[in-house]
Parts: sequence; C-alpha cells; structure tokens
Amino acid sequence: MISYLVDAVLLVALAFTTVRVTMMHRELARLRSYQGEFSTIVHETAGAFDSVISAAQDHTATLGRLSEVLSTKIEQAHEAIAALDARRQFSSDAEGGAHAENS
Repeated sequence: MISYLVDAVLLVALAFTTVRVTMMHRELARLRSYQGEFSTIVHETAGAFDSVISAAQDHTATLGRLSEVLSTKIEQAHEAIAALDARRQFSSDAEGGAHAENS
C-alpha cells in the first residue's frame, strides 16, 4: 500500500516536472526569437552609427575647407582695407600738400 502511495507521489512529481520543462522549453524558444530580433536591431544600430560617424567626418572635412576659404577671404579683405587706407592717406597727404602751396 505504501508503495502505491510513493508511486503516486513520484508520478505527480514526474507530471509536474514534465509540465515545467515544457513551459521552460517554450520560454527558451521565445527568448531565442527575441535574441534574433535583438541581434538584428544591434546590427542596424551599428550601421546607423557608422553612417553618423562617416557623415560627421565628411562635415568636419567640409568645415575645414570652409575655414580655409574664409581665412583666405579675410586676408584678402584685410589687404583691401590696407590698400584703401593707403589710398586715403595718400589722398589726404596730396590734398594737404595742395592746400599748403595755395596758402
């Protein structure tokens, strides 16, 4: 009689273990599918970051060239201002000399 009771307890334990293993198997299958999705998202994100880095490098190079062009234009502007100042100085010296001769 005790043997039947022990067998019944073991059978219930086996059934419970079977149910739990089946549930865990389904959960693992679901997690594997999530892992595949996660892996895809990580690869897409890495590609997006690569694109961002490439774009940043391109913009940095463009800004460097723009800086060089602006520096050249600023130098040209300084030279033009210096030339205008020299002309104005020459004009005022010439006018000052003409007024001195007429006086």
